[in-house]
Amino acid sequence: MLNVPNTISLLRLALVPVVIYLLAHSAFGYALAAFLMASVSDGIDGWIARHYNLRTSFGALIDPVADKLIILSCLLMLTWLALIPLWLTLAMLARDSVIVIGAFAYQRLHGHVEITPTMLGKTHIAMEFILLCLVLANAASIISITEWLPIMFVLVLASAVFSGMQYVWIWGRKAALSSARKQR
Repeated sequence: MLNVPNTISLLRLALVPVVIYLLAHSAFGYALAAFLMASVSDGIDGWIARHYNLRTSFGALIDPVADKLIILSCLLMLTWLALIPLWLTLAMLARDSVIVIGAFAYQRLHGHVEITPTMLGKTHIAMEFILLCLVLANAASIISITEWLPIMFVLVLASAVFSGMQYVWIWGRKAALSSARKQR
């Protein structure tokens, strides 16, 4: 259970309170470094797990939990600090909630569910990551893009809405097809 990829995921999970602490103390540069370290470690642990066939059920659970918690903690703290608008945070949380609730509902009604990310979903996650990094870098005075952030906010909002709608459409169709097969 505790192999290298899972240990990396647990270390990423341990960075969550670190990022929260750093943001609570306006240490934006350090928070950016911790956030980037967590993000890079996500790619590394996934590569190690696939390359060396070290996939485990624990890893399949802890990896996405660690990913979501680091992003969620950063997003909520930046919103609390008024660096990201509340409307955007609510839209991103609504998207994720619809996907999770939809997955639970599908599983309860139709059985096993395995959500594979769509290109639009991956694009949204990438845009969310880039936005968080840019907001942190701007707050740390590493870059100066304050005038460009509202445009990024709208772009990330659009990606949240469209990717959320895509997941609803895809899984709605799968549910309808599954129901039709059961009725035959």
